[in-house]
Amino acid sequence: RPSLPAGVALKGVRIAHGGRPLAVVDELTVHPELLTLLQSTTVYRLEGSLGGGAFSGRAEVDSAGATPKTRMTAQVGGVQLQQLPALRDVYGSRFSGRMDGSLALTDAGALSGKLSASELQVELPMPVLAQTRFAFRSADADIALQNRSLLVRNGRLRGTELDAEVSGTISFDPLQAARGVNLVGRVTPHPAFMAKAEGSLPAGLLRRRAAIPFRVSGPLDAPGFSLN
Repeated sequence: RPSLPAGVALKGVRIAHGGRPLAVVDELTVHPELLTLLQSTTVYRLEGSLGGGAFSGRAEVDSAGATPKTRMTAQVGGVQLQQLPALRDVYGSRFSGRMDGSLALTDAGALSGKLSASELQVELPMPVLAQTRFAFRSADADIALQNRSLLVRNGRLRGTELDAEVSGTISFDPLQAARGVNLVGRVTPHPAFMAKAEGSLPAGLLRRRAAIPFRVSGPLDAPGFSLN
């Protein structure tokens, strides 16, 4: 429906990729900057609600060439991870917590940004370090998405029982399905966690004082976890 100031308001906007639901935008308003409507590059302001939080952004549509080019920047805040369809039952895992961050989309289709989460809860389908549920006070990472590959850099998680660092790639290309996940990192269990896990973990692992390297690799639908 039309909205004031001049623009368009939409409700229940569903975003999907390859038939898989990613997110539902409860409300979205798009307002052009009126003076730019007479120029080759039109600027739009975006505002909306997503997953119990809010987002705002700015998009530029350059129509000077044969093919229009779009650039966009956006900020998100207070998004509840458990309300995002894309994160429901990921490889059998469940996520909850609050997400904030910023994103940028170039006219070449490359998406990059920095995301952070607080009060993050992760439930795994299979035990890792003899446990299936982990809580983290904070988590943040730099991401980039291009050519069906997600690059994760500088991933840091700070938890009540352990800390972790992670980086690597996740490919969504069907041709790379057999080796779609390739993440490496280090995990540092807190002493209280190691004491609780005594008896369920190898003695050599419990005696380590430094961070423990790990790898997550394998098919996109069933990656494996290993400690080094």
